[in-house]
This record gives sequence, structure tokens and C-alpha cells, in this order.
Amino acid sequence: MPSFSDINLNQLDMRAAMSLAPDQYTRQDVLNAELEKIFAREWLCVGRAADIPEPGDYLVFDHPRVAVMAVRQKNGDIAVLSRVCRHRGALVAEDSGGSARLFVCPYHKWTYDLDGTLRGAPAMSENSAFDRTDCALPRFRTEIWQGFVFFSLDPNIAPLAPKLAALSERLAAYDLAELATGFTLEEIWDSNWKVAFENSCESYHHMGVHGSTLEPIFPTGGVRCEPGSEAFNIHAVPTIAGFTLGGAEGNANDRPENRALVVAGIYPAMTIALTGPTATWFSFTPIDAGHTRVRVGWLVRHSDDHILPRPDQLARDRALLATVLREDRASCAAVQRGLATADAAAGPLSPLEQPVAEFAQYLRQRLGLTEAR
Repeated sequence: MPSFSDINLNQLDMRAAMSLAPDQYTRQDVLNAELEKIFAREWLCVGRAADIPEPGDYLVFDHPRVAVMAVRQKNGDIAVLSRVCRHRGALVAEDSGGSARLFVCPYHKWTYDLDGTLRGAPAMSENSAFDRTDCALPRFRTEIWQGFVFFSLDPNIAPLAPKLAALSERLAAYDLAELATGFTLEEIWDSNWKVAFENSCESYHHMGVHGSTLEPIFPTGGVRCEPGSEAFNIHAVPTIAGFTLGGAEGNANDRPENRALVVAGIYPAMTIALTGPTATWFSFTPIDAGHTRVRVGWLVRHSDDHILPRPDQLARDRALLATVLREDRASCAAVQRGLATADAAAGPLSPLEQPVAEFAQYLRQRLGLTEAR
């Protein structure tokens, strides 16, 4: 089998491209293989580094095989640590994230420093098998890319930044690393994580799902797919003629980035949608074969002393995003139900779904699948 680097996505034949077989979205054993061969071996996004600015601030990330937290250290670095207490497996830290001087296990009060070092373990001194130095919280590979905190369970994984160098160049005009979080949302969707991720990576569905929200501004007919790579896919949708997105500072409405939606899907399960001075990131984390945790962050330009736009504009943006998510959530749930039926079958993909075809190629290579016909 060729390595992914041997597969030229520029030559992906969309005239014969097919979706994955339906059972790839419904079987728990498929998800188990994905957790082992993909989620345990790739870079996964925890959230934004700027959202944990002070020592002890932390974000959490869980999926069925891992529970971690990204913690701002006393020296300003960020470390991604296991949340699993080394005593009997209880989870430390709050599921919602937060800030702490120490991490105290709620079960038996084992106490850990911000770097995971065990500081205290009540009534353990008489156990000869207990060695404090062997009981630190495991620490995982961590990398910051464009302001996002990524981690990997694979200690030998190649660095992330070189894999995304072409994407960084493509998105340079957006100053993604400098954007601030306006708000975050989290939902549980009744669909497989791949259904949700694929939906986020293509705009072919705008005319069907978002007829009154996105289609009037970013019409399906304008979709332009760009060649992807082993690590990402990307497409753009120009705005309708005469429409520009909210201008950046200086009222620079004529900038090219203010006249298109640009969507990048970063494998395995993160999408960034850029719309002029704002960006929205999505993380799709499997719960089981039919349910996905969807985390969303709305990013905005900011100055040193306040966040732009104004709170009333943020409220309108939040309401619009909630509407779009509600539309997508219902659509993905319906797709999931259809994929589970006896007569579901793999289908041919439109050229406007090139990102979906590229993602399917990525999955087939990672999982050793053959193309459905």
C-alpha cells in the first residue's frame, strides 16, 4: 500500500470519487479502530492558548480513550497532562476547565503540582510499593500552532507546524494567531464524528441546509476547492457580488479576505472557517459511533484593552452561529439515521465535495480501507 505522501491529491479524480461505505459511520468497531490508528497517533486540538493566560489556568479535552488538560505553567509554557489520578483512576480538574494552584483528586485527595508532579498522598507512607516520583501525571507532546494548543499521545509523532506550513501561508492574511476568543459553544450531536467533520468541510450543502442563513451570502455555486495535503483540505466561497464582510481595523473592506468564506479542515477532526475579521473553529470529538461532542470557538480581532466587535455585535454573531449549528445538527442527525438503514450505500461525490473525497482518501490510508463501489 502506498504511503500518503505517494498519493497526489492534485490528481484526485473527482469524476470517480465515492463516499465511504455507510457502515464506516455506524459501527463501534470502526470507531475503536479510528481511536487506535488515528486519534492515538495524530495531533488533536485542545483549544486556544490565549484562553489560559495565567499560571494554573487550564482547558480540558476528553474522548473515549483519553482525558487530558492543557495547563499554563509557572514559567509561561503550556503542558498537556493526563487528568487521570495515578492512585485509582479518578479524574482531576473540572470538566469545564478553570484555574487552580494545585490539582487535587476529589477521591482520596492526592495532590499534584501544575507540572503534574505528585505533591501529596495521604496515608501512603507505609506502603513500600509507593514511590512519589513514579506517580506524576503523564505529560504528552504539545505544540502551539496559530494560537491553538495541540497535543498527541504519540511521543514520536512528527512536529505539526511543518505539516501545516502550506496552510499557514494560505491563511497568513488573517492573523489567526492574534485573534481573541469572543465566545465558545459546546453541543452533543446525534451523528458520527466523520459525518459532522465532513459536513463542516464542504459548502455544497449551503443551498439545502442553510438556505436562509449562509446561502444568500456564500452561495453554493461559487464554491472553489483548492488542493489539500496529507494534513488538511481547503475550499473558498466568495461572497455575493457587492457584499463585503465586516471590515478589519481601518475599515479595509476591500481586502480579499473580506470577500470570501475560507474553510480549512485539519485532520483528523478540526475545522477553521474564516470570514474576514472573524474566524470560527470547530472540534469534533467522538463519544461513540453515533454521537459527537462539538466544540466551537468564535474568534475576533482585538486591541490591547478591549475585544472587538462590541458586545451587542457579539450577541448577534452568537445568535447567528447558534442558528447555523442548529441547522447542521439536525441535518447531520438525519444523515446518521439514513446511513444506518439497510439500503444505504456509498454515493458518488460532486466536484464541490473535493474536501470530502480527500478526507476519505486520508481515512482509507490510515485504516487500510478499499474504496467502496
